[in-house]
Amino acid sequence: MKKTVIIMSVVTILLVIIGIFRQGPEIILQGLMAGGKMLIEVVPLLMAAFVLAGMIQAVVSKETINKWLGKEAGIKGIMLGGVAGALLPGGPYLFYPIAASFLLSGAEIGTTLTFVVAKNLWSVSRLPLEVALLGPRVTIIRFIVTLIFPIIVGVLGNIFFSGYVDKVRDQIREIQGKGEKT
Repeated sequence: MKKTVIIMSVVTILLVIIGIFRQGPEIILQGLMAGGKMLIEVVPLLMAAFVLAGMIQAVVSKETINKWLGKEAGIKGIMLGGVAGALLPGGPYLFYPIAASFLLSGAEIGTTLTFVVAKNLWSVSRLPLEVALLGPRVTIIRFIVTLIFPIIVGVLGNIFFSGYVDKVRDQIREIQGKGEKT
């Protein structure tokens, strides 16, 4: 977490310096106002997402996660991760905390990767907008072309990275400030 804060702070300082040289010091106030507005809009969603992710960890037993999304679930878990990703509404503020809670609760790395990729490629909640802006033909072509990718990512994730899942879980705990293993 500290590295992330340091990197974001350095990038922010660099952008402030670039902004001042290009547009003057008043750009700082514009940036603060835009950031504050975004914060006000996003905080309720973030709170709901983190509470939802925490409730998944607290309410859904590790045995249930293992059965449906863990190693013993196999391809069924990958498919369920894909369906969950496709059906879950909302943006990254919602689905990344949920993906982290899946991993911490015992989901396999491939299932979690499938969930994230399916959320980005198969999002049912985004389809009406896509059809409205690009038309049904382009939407159908895009959906068909991307249909297999979340499953491939999940299978390859399990094949090549299942040995890293404990390290990934530890990293998530560190980021969340939960140094202890559960």
